[in-house]
Amino acid sequence: MAMESLRRLAQSLRPGKAKVMTPWRTPVPLDRGALGGACLALDGHGHGAALWENGGRLWTMPIGPHSAPGIVRLPLGEGTEPRMLLNPEGRGLALWQTVAGEERQVLGRILGGGEGASQTLYRTQGLIHHLQAAVDRRGNTLVVWLLEEDGRFEVMAQSFDTRGQVWEQAPTTLGFPTAGMVEPRLAANHREHAMVLWEAEGDGQEGLVASHYWPSDRIWSDRPVPVVSHATRHHQVAMDDMGNALALWIHAPRGQRSHLEASYYDGQRCEWGAPEALSSAQTFSHPRLVMRGDGVAVAAWCQAEGHGASRLITKDFARGRWEEGVECLELGQAPVREFGLDLGPEGKAALIAVQHGSEGDWVTARLRQGSWGEAFTLAPASPQSCGLPQVRLCPQGASAIWVQGTGRDGRLMLVETW
Repeated sequence: MAMESLRRLAQSLRPGKAKVMTPWRTPVPLDRGALGGACLALDGHGHGAALWENGGRLWTMPIGPHSAPGIVRLPLGEGTEPRMLLNPEGRGLALWQTVAGEERQVLGRILGGGEGASQTLYRTQGLIHHLQAAVDRRGNTLVVWLLEEDGRFEVMAQSFDTRGQVWEQAPTTLGFPTAGMVEPRLAANHREHAMVLWEAEGDGQEGLVASHYWPSDRIWSDRPVPVVSHATRHHQVAMDDMGNALALWIHAPRGQRSHLEASYYDGQRCEWGAPEALSSAQTFSHPRLVMRGDGVAVAAWCQAEGHGASRLITKDFARGRWEEGVECLELGQAPVREFGLDLGPEGKAALIAVQHGSEGDWVTARLRQGSWGEAFTLAPASPQSCGLPQVRLCPQGASAIWVQGTGRDGRLMLVETW
């Protein structure tokens, strides 16, 4: 009897298979149907919302890590192309587009701090592309878009001032790009410093240009300033709370290897630095850049050589310079269709990716606390296509969404950390 007891004790002390504890909850569907655009936002207290389009109507639902999703989705009205953002204090903005006859409209609703009804910000007979916004710590907001009308393009911006609770009466035109593939990108910080970057082509210019915003005078620069003087595509830009900024882009000279390049903007000197090559490859795709208020940033991108496997790579930035080396996240042979990236406090980062293989699409997520953890499968391989992966971090955890399926069989999925 004594020997049997010792044998059982030894077995209980013998190392076995550890139970893997995932920080992610089981994904849940927020909605089903003919889904369009979708987005999510979190404040600094772990509270937020998801906003999405289903059949030309907008819906929203409260979300947040460490809390159960809202039981009831709430209608917001007709609209498409929703955008939403919240600052850590819980103030922000929801944006979307509507069509009334032959007229297109940009609508906005202030969130947090006495939000009211939706307001029409802009009306046009043309097309509106790349609608985006930024919010400072007081809730002041900037909205930027590209207007296409009668073959002419304009980069436009409009602001909301919390002191008077009013929008500017009319938007400001920042520039007149000549190419239809222009993608203006807005970067701003919590002190309402901001800039918009876009591709310049023609009229003796090629490369990236920037228009800067001065919050003290609430004016934009009278003319765009050059950032880099050679062709770029898929650029990204982000800003810290001191007014310094990072720009990231792909430079793909015809018949040559491509380069992923970056430039640093010194907010005190008001100068862009010379372009710096971060990597060289035959092809690059999906560059992403996120930055915290203290100047810490993370860039991520995919690169491949010929018919070889696509690699997902991240690189860190701190103290005004890029850190040595890169980190390659193992993906196997399956290419990445899309991914979302976010950077949180104390070095935390999160990434959600859609990959495509012989059995269809699947979705994985990674968290970083010091170093990147293993990929966790949120949705196994399925013939249903997946897209629009997005993730947001806050001090309490992370929330992520993606769309699974197409047409009337689409599902908007939500997953959050415990």
